Amino acid sequence: MSFIPEEEIKSKVALNLAPMIDFLFLMLMFFATLAVSRSTTKDTDIELVEVRPETKATLQAGISDYTVIHLSVNSDGKYKWVTELRDHPMESPEAINQELTKQYENGLLPEDKAMTHVMLKIDKNAKWDPILKVIFAVREAGFEIHPVYEPEESEPRLAGK
Repeated sequence: MSFIPEEEIKSKVALNLAPMIDFLFLMLMFFATLAVSRSTTKDTDIELVEVRPETKATLQAGISDYTVIHLSVNSDGKYKWVTELRDHPMESPEAINQELTKQYENGLLPEDKAMTHVMLKIDKNAKWDPILKVIFAVREAGFEIHPVYEPEESEPRLAGK
């Protein structure tokens, strides 16, 4: 006869699953965040167009049947609607969306929205947040947007390009 119960004498073998569950939860959060960020930035079917001085005339001749709208984003995240006469500062991507919609409804843009090219010139020091906001605002208005850049003269060119 023992003063200590037999259950207390036996060694308890148990596996603590809390750290493993925490790890799995963190992995789930990581991959969910990765999937969301990829779908908003990578899978938007946006191609960056390089405009070199020697191809600028060719590009303009190729889109003569289209209406071309030029927008720009500077390094401070400010937007401009660029015309031949002057630049018009735009307060926000929503203002750009409203202006596109207004011009389309007033008949200033072609009936077929595919015949309107919105070219977005991006400052090389611009942050991604204002760029993505204007891209989604233009797409929300029903137009395709084409980001363009002009390479610096000091940039080395790849062979064959």
